[in-house]
Amino acid sequence: MGWHNAGVRIATIGSPANRPGVWAVILILLSAGCVSISPIPTASPRATGVQPSATAPATSGPIQTAQPTNTPGAPPSPGSTATPGVPGTPGPSIDPALAQQIDAVLAQVPAVRELEPLADVPYEFISREQFREDLIELQFEEVPEERLRAEERALKRLNLLPDDSDLLQLLVDLYGGQVAAFYRPDTKRFYIIERDEPFGPGDKIIVAHEYAHALQDQHFDLEDTRVKDLSEGDAALGQLGAIEGDATLTMQLWMLEHLTFQEQIEALLESMGQLNDPTLASMPPVLRRQLEFPYAEGFSFIQELYNSGGFDAVNATLTDAVPASTEQILHPEKYLANELPVAWSLDDRTTVLGDGWTRTYEQTVGELIMQIWAAGGESPPETIPGLPVEWPHAETVAGWGYDRLHMYEHPDGRWAIVWRTQWDTLEDQAEYGQRAQALLGTLDGVAQIRPWPPSGDTAPMEELIVASEEATLGEVALAFEWPT
Repeated sequence: MGWHNAGVRIATIGSPANRPGVWAVILILLSAGCVSISPIPTASPRATGVQPSATAPATSGPIQTAQPTNTPGAPPSPGSTATPGVPGTPGPSIDPALAQQIDAVLAQVPAVRELEPLADVPYEFISREQFREDLIELQFEEVPEERLRAEERALKRLNLLPDDSDLLQLLVDLYGGQVAAFYRPDTKRFYIIERDEPFGPGDKIIVAHEYAHALQDQHFDLEDTRVKDLSEGDAALGQLGAIEGDATLTMQLWMLEHLTFQEQIEALLESMGQLNDPTLASMPPVLRRQLEFPYAEGFSFIQELYNSGGFDAVNATLTDAVPASTEQILHPEKYLANELPVAWSLDDRTTVLGDGWTRTYEQTVGELIMQIWAAGGESPPETIPGLPVEWPHAETVAGWGYDRLHMYEHPDGRWAIVWRTQWDTLEDQAEYGQRAQALLGTLDGVAQIRPWPPSGDTAPMEELIVASEEATLGEVALAFEWPT
């Protein structure tokens, strides 16, 4: 649930992590390009053709520079075709000394990532205001506002968003304030958001992350291979976890090899100072979780594969063995065992419901967002931002096999959500059913859940109906053939 990531790669604020014998910094990068500000996987950024890296809030993100005019006769940067940072199109020029620092990072990343560049990658600085405008425009190129508003209503009815929330505004505030840089597959260049701070070690780490996305795109065609079906948000987030996890691993390996210990500490302190950003702290968990997931759990997932099979194993996650769900990212052992979602369709019962009814929303929610739903408003224990989090009651959805959610609405104000879930075992089904039953009172309207026992090759299922009032719930239950 959220908005669809149409190919943008973004990076957000940072957090520390340990590797054997060394301090490392993980700047949580928000990818708004290869991912999707996704549907009921609510707002995973997915802006058309953009791969962003969000590092910091507008007031304190690590990337920014004064933008003096280029010195006449200064050589163009390797990432440019004319003046540094202005590859044949109008835009702010970049100080040659700054371009030299960026170009030095670009020259070092290919050896770290073990991918040779196939083309130059232009880069330029843009204002945060311009980025916010571009983000909204790119978003609606793929996700109509009507669908976004339907998703907002679904999230509120499932108690995942406060009733007074404006989903679009929340997404713009979240991504518009957290992104520090982004790569766009459609333009084949990356963009750095201007800040009133000197260009420092943290900015170099972000550049390494963005250039990793460019190398991914050149070798694996991120735009062509990404999940574009708006009703498959969980699959899009799973794929994004691999893409962002790879870029996060690359930037960390680059940092350990090319920054001094003092520079690593400087970047760490800068990122720690951003962790209390009020915008991030005020976000509903369902949105913040999707922002952090590709960088935190995605990084853990990719690091496990890298430790066992190097970049060959990582490359497979971007080509012929793309993660199919957030479950595979959350539980790498399920990915390694090739445990795939058991995909099936949920019949559209619009014609059965009768005149005026319309199916306005359809989605696969997935284990990641179901963890937030199962928490029922409870918060996880305090942990270092950017590192994987154990959510309360997460074990009740760990046996996820697949799910589909439909929302039906009538012009007279009646509505209903039908959410069918499939579980690996009878024990998993019972555990989820018990937790869902305890949450019925937190949902909007009235709700009822019933189990579907296994039959033949069909695994155990649960079906939850939430409706505007009792009469509608009964009508919808009958349409979906619940026994009376």
